[in-house]
Amino acid sequence: MIVMMIYDFIFSQTEKIYANLKNHKFSVFYLLILLSFPAQAQEWTLKKNEDGIKVYTRLPEGSSLDEVRATVRVKTTLSAFTALLKDVPGYKDWAYNCVEAKIIKVVCDTAQCYYTQTDLPWPVSNRDLIFRSSLKQDSITLIIKTNSVCVPDMLEENEGIVRIRSGSTSWTLTPLSRGFVDVDYFASIDPGGTVPAWLINSTIDMGPYNTLKNVRKLLEGGKYKNATFWFVKELGK
Repeated sequence: MIVMMIYDFIFSQTEKIYANLKNHKFSVFYLLILLSFPAQAQEWTLKKNEDGIKVYTRLPEGSSLDEVRATVRVKTTLSAFTALLKDVPGYKDWAYNCVEAKIIKVVCDTAQCYYTQTDLPWPVSNRDLIFRSSLKQDSITLIIKTNSVCVPDMLEENEGIVRIRSGSTSWTLTPLSRGFVDVDYFASIDPGGTVPAWLINSTIDMGPYNTLKNVRKLLEGGKYKNATFWFVKELGK
């Protein structure tokens, strides 16, 4: 309602603005109205919906690269999923096209810095990145949220590999009854280099879809099923 009122106000003032322009009396008030009017963020668009996995994209303001969000429901525990995320060398088993993964620094039980390298088809160069990741659980809802941000200069760059210097990801894990967890993954990554934005956007759903498919298979297959952590509380326990 407020947005529509602002639109109506601006449109109703159009003729007055043009008149003032003609008379060289353009009001600072009108200029501030036009410059301060907020751009509307693009809504999430469903790009892929297959096998219980949904992948959404949206184009953030001022960017040519899409952000991506993917969701899936997994029969697992919060502790098992936490173990999967903390086991960085194991990323090669489920992260799409990951060919190297290692921990650089353990900050504390709920935070770590790690390195990964992603294999990309020729002639595109492989990408690597360094993330600082932290995990927190809400004491009331028991929802776990992780946040990872690029810290690209913790290691020297490797020849022939493009270092990703800007990006962030997050996992949101919502516990449900009967032993299920709703998983919501988000990523906003600038891969750098000379790959055109339209090509990146056209294939951006592949990585999250295959990643969540692999994650579900591993966890529902029993990997990490015995994991426990002092900082993770399970629903109903």
